[in-house]
Amino acid sequence: MDVLSMAICKYTWVHQPHLKAKSVSDPLHLPGVKLPFTLTSAELPETVNKQNQDDLLSKLIEEVGEANANSWGVVVNSFEELEKSHILCFESFYSEAKAWCLGPLFLYEEMEDLEKRNFSMLMQWLVEQITPDSVIYVSFGTQADVSDTQLDEVAFGLKESGFPFVWLVRSKTWTLPGGMEEKIKGKAVGGFLSHCGWNSVLESVSVGMPLLAWPMIAEQSLNTKLIVDGLVAGLSLKREQNCGSGVVVSREAICEGVRELMEGEKGRNAKERAQALGRVARRAVQEGGSSDVTLSKMIAQLRGF
Repeated sequence: MDVLSMAICKYTWVHQPHLKAKSVSDPLHLPGVKLPFTLTSAELPETVNKQNQDDLLSKLIEEVGEANANSWGVVVNSFEELEKSHILCFESFYSEAKAWCLGPLFLYEEMEDLEKRNFSMLMQWLVEQITPDSVIYVSFGTQADVSDTQLDEVAFGLKESGFPFVWLVRSKTWTLPGGMEEKIKGKAVGGFLSHCGWNSVLESVSVGMPLLAWPMIAEQSLNTKLIVDGLVAGLSLKREQNCGSGVVVSREAICEGVRELMEGEKGRNAKERAQALGRVARRAVQEGGSSDVTLSKMIAQLRGF
């Protein structure tokens, strides 16, 4: 989780009974929390909106919050330039705890030989795509439960967009709709259709890749607000108002979102912004960068104990 989401969740968890808003669609005012976007109570994580003292998850979140408050600090997989206006706000909720932004952590690692990771066929296919940045990557993480009906809509939406795609599907029950494999063979899917878990957001931005956001659970709605409205490095998918069918995002919305991200003006602007953030992220972990300096300071303080 990023510093801003932690600050919002901490504030609303403590002060929710006193938050003033006429309806769930009205903007929330969180004194002391500087938001780079407008936030409503409807956009808060479900665990914050539905506090229940008898609920085990609510108790766990409360205990984690207390542990953080009594700790020496919290290591955050983010970088200072992304969180500059949020760090002091987050730290103000605690007496001594500090937010140590050391990321993006994955940028510290040396890239392994992709051949050894069994990606040779995929990489060859990507190399064969004639148009640069023409492929969209699709993944919804490991925790969200996406229905088979919804996965059908994703498949048809990607096909109708006309762009090449790489789609990671974890479902053990879903298969491609009949005849779909031949229809998409050789088709193209440079963006990321994502659930907007923080690791996915950070990894995408760090390599200059714009996101097509589809938040599903936890703080992903806050991550979406940050990436789309705050950083302007992504776009949001249109969601259905009536979800009785189990379909939250229609194939038409997926097709429209992919096309706008890949070839529309908003998509081009998001890509330029993501690429700029990627350059900052890479500098952060290099020698003398913000995350490198913060790591050195943290190690020095730990040695002083």
